[in-house]
Parts: sequence; C-alpha cells; structure tokens
Amino acid sequence: MGAAGALLIGGGLGAGTAAPLAPVAPPARAMLAACAAALVIAVVLAPARGGRVDLLAAGMAALGVLAALAAAPDPTAAAVLLLLLAALHAARPGLRPFAVRMRGPAFGAMLLGFGWFLARAAGPVWMGRTGAVLLVLGLTAIAGLVPYLGEFEAGEPTASSTLVWTAFLAPVLVLAIPGRLLPLLTASEGEVFGAALIAMGLLNLGWGTLAAWRAADTGLAWRYSFLADWGLALVGIGLLLPDGRRAGFLVLLSIVLVRLPLYLWSRPVLLGRVPARSGPVNLLLGVMLAGAAPFAGLYPRLLLLRVATGLYWPLALVLLGGMLLWVAHALRLGLSAGRPAGRTAVGVALAALLSLALGLVPGVFLAVAGL
Repeated sequence: MGAAGALLIGGGLGAGTAAPLAPVAPPARAMLAACAAALVIAVVLAPARGGRVDLLAAGMAALGVLAALAAAPDPTAAAVLLLLLAALHAARPGLRPFAVRMRGPAFGAMLLGFGWFLARAAGPVWMGRTGAVLLVLGLTAIAGLVPYLGEFEAGEPTASSTLVWTAFLAPVLVLAIPGRLLPLLTASEGEVFGAALIAMGLLNLGWGTLAAWRAADTGLAWRYSFLADWGLALVGIGLLLPDGRRAGFLVLLSIVLVRLPLYLWSRPVLLGRVPARSGPVNLLLGVMLAGAAPFAGLYPRLLLLRVATGLYWPLALVLLGGMLLWVAHALRLGLSAGRPAGRTAVGVALAALLSLALGLVPGVFLAVAGL
C-alpha cells in the first residue's frame, strides 16, 4: 500500500470517528462538515484526473486531526495537535522546504501556549492582558495572515499550498479555539482579546484589498483576496456579539465553500495551462466575489456594519471603505476562471449555487451552526 493509501485509510478512520464523538462546539462542527464537503467537491470535480487520490488522502488525514484539534480542552493541547497537523502538511511534496512551511504554524503554537500561560498565571492585570494579545497573535500566525504572511508559490501542488492551509484548515481552528478561550478569560482579558482580533482583522482587510488591487500577478491577487475575507471574519469574531459571530462564521464558510473551490478551478488558467478567455460567466463570478446581492458576501457585510455602527461608528466607516475597495479586484478574479468546461463548469456552477444559498437563506446555515 502506498503512502496515499495509508493516509486515506488513516484519515478516513480519524475523520469518521473523531468528528461525531469529540465534544466540538456547533460552529466548529459545522465548519468541519463544510470542509469535508469542499474536499469532496474539489476531488470529484478537479479539472485534471491526476492527483485526486492523493488530494483526498491528504484532506481526510487533515480532517481527522482537525476534529481532534477542535475538541482540544485548552490552548496547550491545541498547540500540540497543531504541530502534528503542520508537520503532516509540511511533509508533503512541495516547492517550499519543510522548515519554511512549519515556521508559521510552529510560531503560532508557541504564541498560543505562551499566551495561555500568561493569561492563567497569577500576577498583575497587565500579564493577563498581554496573554490575551499573544493568543490573538498566535491565531493570526496559525492562519498564515498578516503580519505572519507565509511564502506563496503559485505552482505548488494543491494539497501543499499555503492557501489551502489558510482557506481549508485554519477556519476550523479560528472558530474552535476562541469559543473555548473566552469563557475562561476575565472580563478585561476578553475585551483585550476582542480588540486585538478587530485590529488584526482591519489590518488584513486593508492589506488584502489594497494588495489584491495592486498585485501584478493574478495568482497573488487571489492570495491577497483571502486575506481580505479573513479580515472581515476576524472583525466579526472580535466584536464579541452574536451578530458579529454570525457574520464571521458566514464569511469563513464562504471561504471554504465558494472562494477556495473557485481558486482551485482557476489554477489551470493562472498557471498558463488553459487559455485565458472570458465571457458572461466571468462577469457573474466577479459580481459574486465582490459580495453583491444576492450572493454570499452581502448579508455578513450588513451584519458587520450594523453591529459596528452601534458600537463605534468610525469602525463602521473603516469597514465600509474596505468593502467598497473590494470591488477593484473582484472582477479581475472572476476573469481568471477563463471559460469553464467539463468538470470545471460543473464546479463553478455548484460554487455559484452555494454562494446564492448563503446569500438567500443564511439563517439555515446559522441554525446548523447553532448561531
């Protein structure tokens, strides 16, 4: 049996047993299910036949570790499991060295563990608040966001790509860990934790929209567009209010179910394997990626603006500016899909339908997530 077969069996057992048995919070459980669905869609509708078993094996193994990580009782246990997941991902064939791929998750695990130590240690108030900031910085490093942006190689295999880590693995972690942390933090630590999340969210929103707009390479524009989405999600989670959490969950869900599959199906055009031709479908994809009605992006944006306006109206103005600037790169990303055909056309249609469902009936997805 080859390595892919062993990973497939082991990952299948892990994902199949850990997910239903582990005490995972409903939002993280729903995100695990979304990741599993995205994996099946990506494998079945992959543009090329080669590498599907390998992609499925790697994805199943990752889901097994993710299920256990989402159920970790504290950040220390999460950090240990995170290192295991990062090692599995970094050991796969790719263009970046093992040490480079391990750097971000390992640093994030260190910050997470040290931040938790400071937050729980008996000491002055500033120590707990510093721990809360380090916890947020650890989550940011784990997700591979600014200011811990990892190296990006457009030609790297899909299962080894830094974008797959950011868009497939990190959403579950960022939903699961804060949910376990916040009840254990003091009120002042929780406020600092939320403020730090908002700060990191605004940083990634601004960086992502500006860099995607100015990027010379469309592959890089895709990479930065993920940062912009993550920025909105972090702000929503950091607001520490129900509507903010709902908005953050919906943004992360659209990353997993819509943006990541569309990027994977655009890779043949981005890498020059398929001619870059455009048509009406590309305009539709651009509108969809811009967050226009009736697609996935509009409802969480409205939630964020409503909550931010009620809390601190200058924050709402900053968010609105980032959302308006978003349009500058969205149409470019839509054009990068080329003219979908065959499996790719089916995949693009499915992504559009999922985006439409997220935009029209978001309450169904929120109910499944217990939000």
